[in-house]
Amino acid sequence: MRNNRQNEIILIIGRAIESRRLELKMSRTLLANEIGVDEKQVRRIEKGEVNATILSLLKICFVLKLEPSFLNNIELTNEILNY
Repeated sequence: MRNNRQNEIILIIGRAIESRRLELKMSRTLLANEIGVDEKQVRRIEKGEVNATILSLLKICFVLKLEPSFLNNIELTNEILNY
């Protein structure tokens, strides 16, 4: 079970992905096809409803030409390790 900080981080990542996708004028369907998942899964990632795997995040970054280092901007604390 995720705590509030974990949910917040997942949402921040999802919003960053959605923002970049919209900046590129790319549909969710196209992104989903490019990374090999269902469009509904992309929506869930963007809305912070699911915790995307690192592999999915790397695929998304590649397709959206988004440096994985964007994650460096997220303040991480020991709180995310607490389950």
